This record gives sequence, structure tokens and C-alpha cells, in this order.
Amino acid sequence: MRDVKQGILPKGAFVAVKKLFNNHTIDERQFRQEVQSMMMVEHPNIVCFIGYCSHTEQKAMTIEGKFVMVDMRERLLCFEYIRNGSLDNYLTDELRGLEWYTRYKIIKGICEGLHHLHKEKGIIHMDLKPANILLDDHMVPKIADFGISRFDEKSYTKSDSRLCSP
Repeated sequence: MRDVKQGILPKGAFVAVKKLFNNHTIDERQFRQEVQSMMMVEHPNIVCFIGYCSHTEQKAMTIEGKFVMVDMRERLLCFEYIRNGSLDNYLTDELRGLEWYTRYKIIKGICEGLHHLHKEKGIIHMDLKPANILLDDHMVPKIADFGISRFDEKSYTKSDSRLCSP
């Protein structure tokens, strides 16, 4: 489970800080992969990664009557703060939703961000959904949440009927 909070840097800039909870933590390899993916990417349609903090300490605990040493991890990821929230807050029918020009601009921006990830960086997002598309003050879409992305130029996607490269 992940929790995102708003933070303020010393110079007054707002940031989003995502805490990865220890009891549902991803393993070290997945964490490094997410950080590596975010550090490589700079694009107007992808949320800007600012930095991270990772701390692990061992704690003695009793489990089933035995003392064991357990790794207690705290991991924080810092991103630009996007005020308008995610795309899923704006999805509605055509009579009450966004103007068609804004919808087109959002779709085009998502496509450009995905093209940059897939073709230029070799990153497969793997969890693209409206909740992972953030909208800035000008309704520019920014792809977020690279938690289960793959960084592999030779990866393949398999369907029931055929095997195709990304």
C-alpha cells in the first residue's frame, strides 16, 4: 500500500511525498527499479521525480515464540506536486465532462508520454489507468506510478493468440 502526502521544501515549493509502507513493501530490486526508471525520465507528460530516501534497520521481534531479526524499511519517493489530481476524477459522460479539445489534449499528451517511455527509454509502465494520470494546472496529463514498470528493451507481451514485441 502507498500513501501520498503533500510536502513543502525549504524554499516554499510544494512536493508530493509517497511513502511505501513496510508491511506491504516491495522488495529491494523492485524499489531500485522504480527509482532507476524515474531518474531516467524527463518529459512534459511524465511526473517529475525529485528524489528518494531509503532507510533499513534491523529489529528483534518475537514470531511464533521465537526471536528473529526483521528488516524494517522506510522508503519515501518525492515528486512534483500536481494540484488537479488524477484523470479518474474527471471522467464522466460527454454532457457534463471536459471539453472535447481538453479531452484530445489529454489523450495526445498520454500518447506522447507513453511513446517517450516505451520507445525512447525502454520502460514498460504496466499499470496505466486513470488514477495514474495526473493533471496539472493547465490540464496537461502527467503519467505517474512506475511501481510495477519493467526496464527491459527485450521484453515481450504475451496474449492468448500471439507473441508481440512492445
